[in-house]
Amino acid sequence: MAARPESPVADVVDLRRIAPGSLDEVLDEEVRVWRETLAWDFASSASLVKRFADMQSLNGRALVYGDRVIGYTYTVTDEDKGLIGDLYVMREFASAAMEDLLLNATVESLYRTAGVRRIETQVILLTHPRPSAPVHPEALRLFERCFMVCDLRAPHQWPLGDVSRVLDFDGWNDRYQEDAAALIANAYEGHIDGHINDQYRSVAGARRFLHNIVQYPGCGSFYGPGSCLAWRRDTGRMCAVSLASMVGPEAGHITQICVAPTSRGEGIGREILARSLGSLREAGCRQASLTVTASNRNAIGLYQSMGFTIQRRFAAMVWEQVRPVRRFFS
Repeated sequence: MAARPESPVADVVDLRRIAPGSLDEVLDEEVRVWRETLAWDFASSASLVKRFADMQSLNGRALVYGDRVIGYTYTVTDEDKGLIGDLYVMREFASAAMEDLLLNATVESLYRTAGVRRIETQVILLTHPRPSAPVHPEALRLFERCFMVCDLRAPHQWPLGDVSRVLDFDGWNDRYQEDAAALIANAYEGHIDGHINDQYRSVAGARRFLHNIVQYPGCGSFYGPGSCLAWRRDTGRMCAVSLASMVGPEAGHITQICVAPTSRGEGIGREILARSLGSLREAGCRQASLTVTASNRNAIGLYQSMGFTIQRRFAAMVWEQVRPVRRFFS
């Protein structure tokens, strides 16, 4: 009797080694899952991934099973930081073991990248939201985050508060970038989200964050009319910002909301969020979403009071103080 052939074993290879078109099946499914799960149009992002993957110029890892590519990650380096921009495994094969295999191989590749001292990633669509066997646990910090959704078709009432009498408001304009960057760095000083995204820790980092939000499709298409900025009339200083994007034909996303520490507790966060949500509803959005760190109870309470509910939980992962790889020469 002939021996029964063994089932193929999944392997992880350099994303730049796969043939053009090998990711098509994975990306087609990922676009569908983003739409069905989050009402999010991932097509623009998938198109960029496909273009650079087919050019074999996108850093990352591909998960291969037999002769099929069934998952991938892509990575970006920014100064001394490595970012895992996405991780997706086809639903037919998705399991904690498969996702960990791909995640760990990607982290290892970034550990070996010269100059990288920190690794960050947030992957909403992991089927197992808390990785079960991450590598380099001595450097890893895990933060639970929530994806929250508000049904804009519901009869929500977001009355404008008394703070309108002491504030001036405007939508986004590029001339506000420096003031907004300074506000973000100030608002997140000592905040847990500064541990998750180190761009929040400095004005220069916040400036890069704003540039990415406004110019690139990672968080949808930036929507200036749905963004709200507030200034105190007594000081003339920007004190709050709410930024919005369109992530689907009928879906908006709040990409950033923060209030200056000296202006908290006055209802300003509620005010600017209400204005952003109202603009998204007027633009035809049926829902709005945002993400928030689970330990930020005050923010979650505010969002819930305005109609948001937690739809999904996921992990933000940060490997800090990544040790440089030692190289030995004979």
